[in-house]
Amino acid sequence: MKPAIRALAAGLIVLLSACGKEEPPPSMPEAPRRTAAPAPQVEAPQEVAEEKEQLYVYNPAGRRDPFEPLLMVRRPVVESEAPLTPLQTFELTQLRLTGVIIGKGAPRAMVVAPDGKAYILERGIRVGRNNGVVKDIRRDAVLVEERYYDFSGEVRTNVLEITLPKREGV
Repeated sequence: MKPAIRALAAGLIVLLSACGKEEPPPSMPEAPRRTAAPAPQVEAPQEVAEEKEQLYVYNPAGRRDPFEPLLMVRRPVVESEAPLTPLQTFELTQLRLTGVIIGKGAPRAMVVAPDGKAYILERGIRVGRNNGVVKDIRRDAVLVEERYYDFSGEVRTNVLEITLPKREGV
């Protein structure tokens, strides 16, 4: 038993000696600072002093937002100053195609807007926020052509489809 007590006592001594107050590490002695002789004073012209006081101010007028993705920058091509129709206040993705009538006469389609109102589409009707024009009405979709300016100022044409939803239960 004596060896066990001695080992325990030795372990306690080692632990207690390690728990002493820590001293900060020795720091590097500071080098003496040199003071430079003052430079001879030369008087600057009045204009140079005024230029130093002016601060640059960013003016974003006429520039695109740098945080907007380049693929999303679209500005519609406005061909006339006619007032917007109710269908031009919604995005094409918000319109839901509910029916298509093809037969005698011109084909027609019915879409429901987010406000719950139904609208009849024919060829040539303006639809969507990017001045889209209905180009074709098919059995299962309506084709809308949009013309817009992209980020570089080029006129682009995009044809989008508004499709009929898949029928359930058939």
